[in-house]
Amino acid sequence: MKNFPPDTPYLHRSKQGFSFFEVMIFVAIIGIIIAILVPMWGNNDAFYAARDRRNAQELVSINTMASAAGLNFALDEKGEARENLLEILHDISQGDSVKHGALKGRHYSVPGLSNEDIAGAANYITIENGELSYSFERKPVTRGGGSL
Repeated sequence: MKNFPPDTPYLHRSKQGFSFFEVMIFVAIIGIIIAILVPMWGNNDAFYAARDRRNAQELVSINTMASAAGLNFALDEKGEARENLLEILHDISQGDSVKHGALKGRHYSVPGLSNEDIAGAANYITIENGELSYSFERKPVTRGGGSL
């Protein structure tokens, strides 16, 4: 390895601080980070509404498939329509298996939903004649909503 004399200009860094180029790179990086974070920071309502609508669609879809297989979560043991929407949705989330028929043993459920997810999805689901139906418009749970 060569030994350079101590007064070689390439080995001594200027003691004046950062160069203009270094400061501009730092500002650009901070600007990119802010540009990514700001839109995500204030728009959480749209994210939660989309999540709740997706969960509502999935719950109604599973209920419809289960009904076609002979398993109706919206009816009680006597065959009468249940009124508590949150309990129905919780039962769909937990799931059940078909007891008889061509699809005997088939399990219908929507796993992984928390009580918060179910309550959010309930705002987009209505019970009509013992059947669940999905609506794109938000309808807060009131009659028969109950709690988990």
